[in-house]
Amino acid sequence: VKSLLSHCGDLLTEEVTQRLLPPLPCAVHLLTQLSSILKTYGSPLKTPSVVYRQRLYELLVLLPPETYKENLCAVLKELAAELTAPDSQAAASTCLLPPLCHPDDLFILSPLLQETDHRFIEEQLLLGNGIACGSLEYDPYSIYETDVEGDSVPKPLPPALSVGSSAAKLFGVVCAHVEEAQRVLTLEQLLSSIKLTKGARQHTVQVHVVAAISNLLKYVAGSKGSLGPEEVRRLVLTLVLGALESSDRLLRCAAAEAWARLAQVVDDGSFTAGLAQVSFDKLKSARDVVTRTGHSLALGSLHRYLGGVSSSQHLSSCIGILYALSQDSTSPDVQTWALHSLSLIIDSAGTLYNVHVEPTLSLIIMLLLNVPPTHAEVHQSLGRCLNALITTLGPELQGNSALVSTLRTSCLLGCAVMQDNPDCLVQAQAISCLQQLHMFAPRHVNLSNLVSCLCVSLCSSYLLLRRAVLACLRQLVQREAAEVSEHVVTLAKDGRGLTADADIREVGLEGALLILLDRETDQNLCRDIRETLNHMLTSVAVQKLSLWLKLCKDVLAASAAVACVDTTQEEEGSKGDDASVLTTRSDQKPHPFTSPRWATRVFAADCVCRVINQCERAGRAHLDIALAQERKKRDSRSDFLVLHLADLIRMAFMAATDHSDQLRLSGLETLLVVIRRFAATAEPEFPGHVVLEQYQANVGAALRPAFTLDTPPDVTAKACQVCSAWIASGVVSDLSDLRRVHQLLVSSLTKIQAGKESLSHLYNESASTMEILAVLKAWAEVYIIAVQRHKIHKQTLKTSTCPEESVTNGPHPPDGLLDLVRTDLGALSTLWFAALQDFALLTLPSEFASQLPVEGGAFYTAETMENARLHYHSSWALILHAAALWLTSTGFVVADPDEGGTNFSRPVTPTSMCQGSSSGAAVKSPEDVYTDRFHLILGISVGFLCSLRSDATTESITACLHALQALLDVPWPRSKIGSDQDLGIELLNVLHRVILTRESPSVQLASLEVGRQIICAAQEHVKEKRRSAEVDDGAAEKETLPEFGEGKGTGGFVPGKSLVFAALELCVCILVRQLPELNPKLTGSPGVKAAKPQMLSEDGSGLVSAALAILTGLPAVCSPEGSVSVLPTILYLTIGVLRETAVKLPGGQLSSTVTASLQALKGILSSPMARAEKSHAAWTGLLHRALATVLDCWNPVDGAQQELDDVSLLTAVTVFILSTGPEVAAAPGLHKLCVEKFKAALKLKDPMVQMKTYQLLHSIFQSPNAAIAYPYIYSLASAIVDNLQEINKRMPEDTSELQVLQEGIKVLEALVTVAEEQHRSQLVACLLPILISFLLDETALGSATAIMRSLHDFALQNLMEIGPQYSSVFKTVMASSPALRARLEAAVKGNQESITAELPASEPATKPGKKNTSIQLKTSFL
Repeated sequence: VKSLLSHCGDLLTEEVTQRLLPPLPCAVHLLTQLSSILKTYGSPLKTPSVVYRQRLYELLVLLPPETYKENLCAVLKELAAELTAPDSQAAASTCLLPPLCHPDDLFILSPLLQETDHRFIEEQLLLGNGIACGSLEYDPYSIYETDVEGDSVPKPLPPALSVGSSAAKLFGVVCAHVEEAQRVLTLEQLLSSIKLTKGARQHTVQVHVVAAISNLLKYVAGSKGSLGPEEVRRLVLTLVLGALESSDRLLRCAAAEAWARLAQVVDDGSFTAGLAQVSFDKLKSARDVVTRTGHSLALGSLHRYLGGVSSSQHLSSCIGILYALSQDSTSPDVQTWALHSLSLIIDSAGTLYNVHVEPTLSLIIMLLLNVPPTHAEVHQSLGRCLNALITTLGPELQGNSALVSTLRTSCLLGCAVMQDNPDCLVQAQAISCLQQLHMFAPRHVNLSNLVSCLCVSLCSSYLLLRRAVLACLRQLVQREAAEVSEHVVTLAKDGRGLTADADIREVGLEGALLILLDRETDQNLCRDIRETLNHMLTSVAVQKLSLWLKLCKDVLAASAAVACVDTTQEEEGSKGDDASVLTTRSDQKPHPFTSPRWATRVFAADCVCRVINQCERAGRAHLDIALAQERKKRDSRSDFLVLHLADLIRMAFMAATDHSDQLRLSGLETLLVVIRRFAATAEPEFPGHVVLEQYQANVGAALRPAFTLDTPPDVTAKACQVCSAWIASGVVSDLSDLRRVHQLLVSSLTKIQAGKESLSHLYNESASTMEILAVLKAWAEVYIIAVQRHKIHKQTLKTSTCPEESVTNGPHPPDGLLDLVRTDLGALSTLWFAALQDFALLTLPSEFASQLPVEGGAFYTAETMENARLHYHSSWALILHAAALWLTSTGFVVADPDEGGTNFSRPVTPTSMCQGSSSGAAVKSPEDVYTDRFHLILGISVGFLCSLRSDATTESITACLHALQALLDVPWPRSKIGSDQDLGIELLNVLHRVILTRESPSVQLASLEVGRQIICAAQEHVKEKRRSAEVDDGAAEKETLPEFGEGKGTGGFVPGKSLVFAALELCVCILVRQLPELNPKLTGSPGVKAAKPQMLSEDGSGLVSAALAILTGLPAVCSPEGSVSVLPTILYLTIGVLRETAVKLPGGQLSSTVTASLQALKGILSSPMARAEKSHAAWTGLLHRALATVLDCWNPVDGAQQELDDVSLLTAVTVFILSTGPEVAAAPGLHKLCVEKFKAALKLKDPMVQMKTYQLLHSIFQSPNAAIAYPYIYSLASAIVDNLQEINKRMPEDTSELQVLQEGIKVLEALVTVAEEQHRSQLVACLLPILISFLLDETALGSATAIMRSLHDFALQNLMEIGPQYSSVFKTVMASSPALRARLEAAVKGNQESITAELPASEPATKPGKKNTSIQLKTSFL
């Protein structure tokens, strides 16, 4: 029962507790009858009765006193008898009192009570009288009891001693809960029993009584209770006061602690002052050592628990008395206790002590110099006082005043004196003081001397000195790791002071610490060593890379027998040889590490992983072999991690193939880190290959032992993770190598399929769950990667001009991995869905616990459900993604049970879902199966995303969103979501919440992609309903067809019930986060007008583009009325993005956000709703205002001209002109404004803007709709001609001006093409003189610049094309202008001889124009 209460507290419900209580009254009754039973049956029952009492007392301590309140008085009576007549008088104080003393007080009692490496032996000496401590025969249950802090092994005491300790603990609980009268009677009984006994027995009774009183005071203080009336206080005070003057040091120390706790419990200022006055009086009058030591410690304890007693006058009195006692050279004990008490007062007084700092420091220095070094305990107390003083002064020690300088010098002097003391514990105090000084005044501590001192004492035989050294060292390397390391190297070179420790000279401080870590057994010290090494690694591992890797390699390779794996199983002998090299050492130098323990080697393997992470943060060169080699050539002293890759693989191999399971786990983790960091590192000597390819056999050899039958589940689970990472990394290029690692996963899958019988029964059932889920997760990751590579390969084939080459050039077929996985997909899919169903059950809220299967799930048992949850939480996301991809690959098609496979011929449709199945009524139809699976994936995803926990990883969220994307890639799931509007709304709301709570761009982008797919599903549903209505009602009755889509009739959208509204929330959230100016509430005006556009980051641009893509699809989901309601918002946001991101870029390029907004604008303007009868008029009016808004972007804001990109805005205007009808583009007011903007752009001095303007006009003039093109031709043709004629007067000087001229000529040529027949001759007559003016005669051609030659060639080529087309006009112009004719003839004649040679020279000039035209057409959005 006691063990149940101690270790299974979570099972102790109210019901269970009540069921435990009935035996208690009987047990207490038996306790009261034990004395009479012993009289009857004699000594044979004595030992069992002692054990019985001990067990019962321990149980009652754990139970709430209310559960046995009827028996409290009986129990208290037995406890009083137990304490006043103990069974054993031997070593009572040694067993009972140390736990009741404050840990800081124990050092003044006896060196035997201090912590040492041989503490166990000294405890045996303390007990004496032949009593053995730590024998399991005393208490076998101590094997599984919680260890006392610092003890690594159980040390049960004899029952006769243990029962006294248990009785004292229970007394504190019971006495606090009985009636006050009963409490007074019991305390009087205890007091009288002490008085009635004599000699050694009196001392034993007093020890037990003081232990009981201490427990009582401790319990009352902890429970915030009351001790009782004045009479109780008096009795307790009398008992404690008697012990305070006992000759037993331990008893005095425990009494001083109880003295202070009594004041704490009473919590009355006058009572506390009275206690202090008692001690004052005793110390003034008494001359014996016992009284002086006891009451001086009592004063210090009072201050420790009450934080400085009452007034500063009282503090001064305490200090004065302790000053006097500390100078009593006749008694070192009095000095020790007084100085220790003074250190407690300094600690607790805080700033109140500042006025006493100088005299106290003078006293300490004086005593340090005068007290003989042989009185080590006095020097230890002086060290504690000095430490407390340094803490009190704190950062003030950094000051430069004369007073502070004097204090600082005194502190350093005191430290130096203690450092020279031969006693190691005094030296430990000196190091602690220097550590404090370095914390507050680092500039004034000689770091070199301190480090030298630490190195000398690092391997001391005294545990407390080693602890002080490591505590100080840990603090130093937190801030100055590099400096400490340099000092150690210097000391090692000089050889000064390091004669005692050869390890530092051989392997440096880092190696010495690793050796010490391997030797140490003290938990606190090992923790400090690990933290020190971690700090050094973080600070200097990159600079001392070779040293750290060599140390780790030496530790891992120094095992008594490195596990040698038989690599001859590899199919290729050469690769087997590579692996075997890893198990043999190339050097035969003596090892600094001899057979290190497994924990040390695990730490070394973890250090390798941390070194890799540090190098990754330090720079790309550590992971790029080409860059590393290049920098190594420039500076031979530099070192890079990638150059040590062979050592990393070797270390991971040695650890992964060791006999220690913990080390195997660390080795596999190291291998996983190496694979992930270096998978993409190219091999410069073999282009197209990666550097890890040469270690394929080594990785396989390291993994194979983890898949044997006797391997623990956690090792197999980690190996599966490494396998999947290795396959997914893309390092394996050969299909046979791929199959080798794949076969390991196949063996694990076969083991799972064999059922529970094949799994080991040596481990808990949750271990089997962990192994199964690790295997399924590894397969899921491999399958996901295989599908992704297959998709990339298909896209490559689509874009490749020569698909045959792309297939044959690769080292292996791109579908090789997918083919390997596909053979097991049937079994895997079943297991994946079983695991997902388990996960869905385990994540149900607690109110549905009754619905969980009684026997457990597919891969967990009901008893291990809580442990299994952790394994499912770490695996479900990838399994979900893989299951969704598998369903997508099948296309939700009908399964054919007769063939045992799948019929891929026809997808499942509402009419064919139940066909093709010969299953009986008890078997689910394929439609039901797929519906269940669809809802399982959807339910898990929504359940996870709608309540994201703070510890949810980005990988899990992304995998969940990708699973939804995969699901919505197939028509059938889309039809399910499209037909259920509430489901679509819920999904969009969940995605909105994800975007609000997660800042990761990848998560937000994936959320938007799912949102886009939901809108596509809704569009498909609306289209299908419209098509069905048309088919059903007949084409002749289209005007009477019912309307579909949101906003029917009123055009309104109800929040919470509208898909369009939910999608707008999603998009607005993203857009306003990236562009806060879009929110009118933030800018304080109804229209957002920023003075300066901004360039978004790559992630931000992607998010804005994705949001705009969703906005574009919203009108198609609406009815005509609904589209009118939503259109203003969509246009506002789209144009707002355009305006806020229209940044001028070099070369006239458009930013990605502007490109997205223009594409969205084109999609919106081309919507069928713009032409629908019911919405046409409203759309036209809204589009008028939208175009006016775009045109308004050129206007100044608050008197300041906006720095918007003219090309972006003109492109938007062109999109409006070409994508809307004449009633928008050719509306009189808007038409006039558009024409003005184009004219203004043509007059700008920026040639890039002019060129883009000509290109945009070219596309407008060529519009097939004459009602759109002609108004702009009439308005702009004369301006274009005038502009070209003006340019003609000054020839182009650079390529950009040449391109402007060429684009202008092309616009004129387009005008000629689209002009009516009667006007065409006039345009040709305008064009020909301009072209001829660009021609050069034979003389000018030879000396012309490249620009003029290009212009000449361009004009001549165009004339050659125009001449035959319009020969009559051509002849007329030539006849009317002899000068033009002569110039043309000269140019043709001069060109005939050099045309062949000049043709290549003309290409650079003509190509830019053509190239720009093609680019412009690709991104024209027209």
